[in-house]
Amino acid sequence: GGALSTLCAQVTGEWEMTMDFGGRTTYATLSIATQADGALAGAWGSAELSDVKFDGTKLSFVRTIRMGDQEFTMSYAGTLKDGVLDGAFTTDRGTFAAKGARPKPRCPAAGQWDLKYTMREREAAARLSIVQKPEGSREAAWKSERGEHAISGVKFEDGKLSFARTTTMGDRTFESTFEGTINGDTLAGTIKSQMGEVPAGGQRIGAALIGKWELTTAGDQGPRTSTLRVFGDMTGRYELFGGEIPVKDLALDGDKVSFSVEMGFGEQTFKLDFAGTLAGKTLKGQITSPRGAREVTGKKIDAAAALAGAWEFTRETPQGVRTSTLTVKDDLTATYTVRETTVPVADLRVEGDKVSFKVTMTYNDREVVMEFKGTLKGDTLAGELTTPRGTREAVGKKVAPKA
Repeated sequence: GGALSTLCAQVTGEWEMTMDFGGRTTYATLSIATQADGALAGAWGSAELSDVKFDGTKLSFVRTIRMGDQEFTMSYAGTLKDGVLDGAFTTDRGTFAAKGARPKPRCPAAGQWDLKYTMREREAAARLSIVQKPEGSREAAWKSERGEHAISGVKFEDGKLSFARTTTMGDRTFESTFEGTINGDTLAGTIKSQMGEVPAGGQRIGAALIGKWELTTAGDQGPRTSTLRVFGDMTGRYELFGGEIPVKDLALDGDKVSFSVEMGFGEQTFKLDFAGTLAGKTLKGQITSPRGAREVTGKKIDAAAALAGAWEFTRETPQGVRTSTLTVKDDLTATYTVRETTVPVADLRVEGDKVSFKVTMTYNDREVVMEFKGTLKGDTLAGELTTPRGTREAVGKKVAPKA
């Protein structure tokens, strides 16, 4: 199945699907994987798909939605060309377009940061806001009690953030630079100017809310589960019946959380408003819709905790099946083992359900850097491994630790 698996590799992995309902954009995550027998399996959001087929250009699958005791099926047919999926769903209500592209990585620096530093023996505080533009460039703003600040030349690479800052106080202007390292929700750096170097660091605003939440809403037909994903820049998406709707007005004030979601089918639109309280890894509140208010309880899906353990990656090579093992400790330090060689893992990052890491292996005095990027779903870690030889699909299964 060499030729077929090479064909399928073009479509396996994750796609961000975009649909337009009456001028409102909704999204969904389409995941496709090759099973051990070579057949394809897929999921739309957290719901399994059936009848997934791909012939090298055409992709098709069937999606089933259960609402209460009703069931709807819709069939998708699309074409993969130049890295873009272009197709449509056919339902008994007609057809609607659904396009897909590979998800763009979100910039870990994007968001708002509360910074503290000491200037001339005075404690100072600032709010640094970083925005990632759709085309990839970044913009930043620096607000503090004293002076006006203009930021330029924002760069972010391999966890390192840098920019130039021009500060105006009255009729005086100062130039400075900032260089820092982002580690999860912590930023540690230095402001450099003619007056010397000043340490400046702090925390991401909203860190406690950022991540993936499983929300359970009490309903007449029993509880209903949905997912809320909050990104580092405090934007978010709410998943309902497999579709992800961008949330509006997401706010965390102390321990109070609020957001709204606008949904629509055809001409009908309705709004959901959530208001609740955040306590550690739980969220409790009410969601109000035109039908009234319902109780909601949420729990954080902690990918970092779920990642701890041993993950076995297998791949077929001309020399037979090769296995390698990623072993992750509770403190998110990790090792990677290939045959008899075990090396430390560098730069292991977990953001929501996204996992990435780098490994440097040495073969006959030659260093080979491998980079993994993927998604954690239950006991599967699926993604892509990039080496100097190119990028290929890599799927890890959680295994019991070897005694």
